[in-house]
Order: sequence, then C-alpha cells, then structure tokens
Amino acid sequence: MADPSFALQVAIFDRLKAEVSCPIYDSVPMNADMPYVSLDSEVSSNADPLASRRDLRLFYLSVWSDFRGQEEVKRLMGEIDAALHERPMPLDTGRVISIRVERKQSTRDADGVTYQGSVTLRILTEH
Repeated sequence: MADPSFALQVAIFDRLKAEVSCPIYDSVPMNADMPYVSLDSEVSSNADPLASRRDLRLFYLSVWSDFRGQEEVKRLMGEIDAALHERPMPLDTGRVISIRVERKQSTRDADGVTYQGSVTLRILTEH
C-alpha cells in the first residue's frame, strides 16, 4: 500500500475546514486576513521497523490572529483539538491508527500585535 502522507494531509485539511471557524490554508495567500490556520510541516519516522509499515508522524499546524490578546488563538486551538483528538480519520490510502493533539502553545509574534498558536499532532499510520 502506498504511503498515506498526502491522503492524511487532505483528510486533516478537510476536517479542519469543516469544523474550525476560520480559513485553513496549505499555502497562505499574500495578505490573507486573520485569523487563519496553516498546515506547516510533517515529520515521519518508522514506528515498527521489524514488523508492519507503521509510521509515527508529527504534524505541525499554526494559528495566526491579530485579535488583541490570546483569546482567539486559544479558542481556535480548542476547535482544532475538538476536531482531531482521538477521532477516527478515514483515508483514501493507508489507515490512521491514532491521532492525538500532543501540544498546544500560544505566543506573541515579534511585531507585538500578532499572536501565533502552535499545535502538534502525534499520528500513528499504517500502510
């Protein structure tokens, strides 16, 4: 079976688009209005080198907001958590065994106005 990396990205994008109350981007357009969530990167490693084709994936999302304070970023990270954590995720290729929100963090950007939220997903897939 083919590597499920892109099928996983599509499934995450579609789920977030349906359940999170702001735009979701894989490639953020220039001058995009805030708030929005961007799919940032993925790191994959073989989780079971002696047996099946299981991969441990860390998938990184960013939340961007120009709302005064952290409230909007934290609300959107909560929506991401509700949309993904331990919920079944059907794929066209491969299978998601487990998806967990591993970490959430909010921080003020260097401009002193914008806030960024970072969400790390820990996903175990099989192919």
